[in-house]
Amino acid sequence: MLSSRHARSVLRSFGIFVLFSAVGMSAGSSESALNSPQVEPVAARDAWRMAEVFTAGGPECDVVVGSGDSMLPLYPDQTVLLIRRLPIADLRSGMTVVFIGDRGRPVAHLLVKKTDHGWLAKGLANLEADRTLVRAQNYLGTVVRAFCPVMGRAAASTVAATEAAAGGQ
Repeated sequence: MLSSRHARSVLRSFGIFVLFSAVGMSAGSSESALNSPQVEPVAARDAWRMAEVFTAGGPECDVVVGSGDSMLPLYPDQTVLLIRRLPIADLRSGMTVVFIGDRGRPVAHLLVKKTDHGWLAKGLANLEADRTLVRAQNYLGTVVRAFCPVMGRAAASTVAATEAAAGGQ
């Protein structure tokens, strides 16, 4: 099992990026992200600063940036994620977690179903579930807050579209 200290070390070894990993993309998803925080659109210059302010004043968290499209419409590419390591027994379907995936890299995906051997996870926009189960040994943390950096009018319309799609879930 990874300790909080070891989980932080693993995250730092990969830098600040975690993958929103694609395994065949779908137009929509029947999975529910009700237990995951909604994205908060903020000015691009403020996203990282806000995440650091949150982590400095509260419980131990790590800040990472999501890379990819598998968590659309919930989290667009480059979303700044705050993750906190929770007890594995506290995990619930619909939470977005960061774990070491089958390629040995951190992945941020949605918990779908608890099995006897661990949690089945899946990117919202993916057709298939991940091959690697989420277990105490590869679990790094749960997304507790998400900031979407926006710049200019084009980015603002992307955030509005993301919010509209997320509201329809």
